[in-house]
Amino acid sequence: MYSGGEPELIDGDVFKAVVPLSKSNGIMSDKMSDKMSDKMSDNAPKKMILTYINIHGEINANVAAKLIDRSPSTTRRVLSHLVNEGVIVAVGANRNRKYKFAK
Repeated sequence: MYSGGEPELIDGDVFKAVVPLSKSNGIMSDKMSDKMSDKMSDNAPKKMILTYINIHGEINANVAAKLIDRSPSTTRRVLSHLVNEGVIVAVGANRNRKYKFAK
């Protein structure tokens, strides 16, 4: 009813709900796709980053982006949320910035 297609519910390690959307040009921008993914599984990228830091001691934005398979801007947003929540701290400036657990 929402989009004229049947939704798909996938029960696995991460529960997913896929709702087909009608698109005028058939192409969804990466930015829109990232925003939708962020809303649907906001905690999954955070957990992946925190697990990596727990194992390796630190992470940088490039490694985090590859790890969570998101754009650099989305990755920076996730890292900023974790910093604002007081879970991790940013050490260093710009290109040399690394993220570690807050003490």
